[in-house]
Amino acid sequence: MNELTQNSFIQTSLDWIKENYLKIIFVFLFLSSIFGWIFYQGYIQEKSSKEASILFDEFNTFLNNENIDFDKLNSIQEKTNKNYPDQIYSILMNLEISELNYNSNNLQGSMDKLRKVNLELEKRGDEVSVLRDLSRLKYSLLLISQNELNEAIELLSKDFNFFNELKYEFLGDAQMESSNVLEAKKNYQIALDISSSEIHKELIKIKLSTIKN
Repeated sequence: MNELTQNSFIQTSLDWIKENYLKIIFVFLFLSSIFGWIFYQGYIQEKSSKEASILFDEFNTFLNNENIDFDKLNSIQEKTNKNYPDQIYSILMNLEISELNYNSNNLQGSMDKLRKVNLELEKRGDEVSVLRDLSRLKYSLLLISQNELNEAIELLSKDFNFFNELKYEFLGDAQMESSNVLEAKKNYQIALDISSSEIHKELIKIKLSTIKN
């Protein structure tokens, strides 16, 4: 492959990443949130009340309707948060609503919900670290897409218990957008070194290849 062809391939790959990668990663993080929910089911069942469980079932019933009623979903979430603030149900509801907003191209609505989720999970600390770190990643992606780079960098600079390969990749993305090329390169390299996925490594290599020494 000559240099011109190689550069064309790299640019095409980057264009594809910019157009599709956010959507793919967002879906992955949403699915991971569901697995995080399953992981914490035992924790929830121990501390939840029957009434909160009924509200969550009601929420999911409306969630699965063909025509989504956002007002109803928000109403149930707010009621759950008000009456059962120590439960994790309302957080999971906001994650679902955030995903719906994102899929409806309502990025601001998605960000507002994720901001609330993130604040609540930060308060709870390591007992919900899987969901907390997922929330940080999802929120940081939206911050980067909206050019709110300082907030994204601050969020991604926190200690993560999980998903560190994505944390460093996204931190590199935010720093590239901030024209902090040296820090971006450093964090891409960390992500590359710790990632266990060959596909993920190839994507990071493409990003690194665009950085001139």
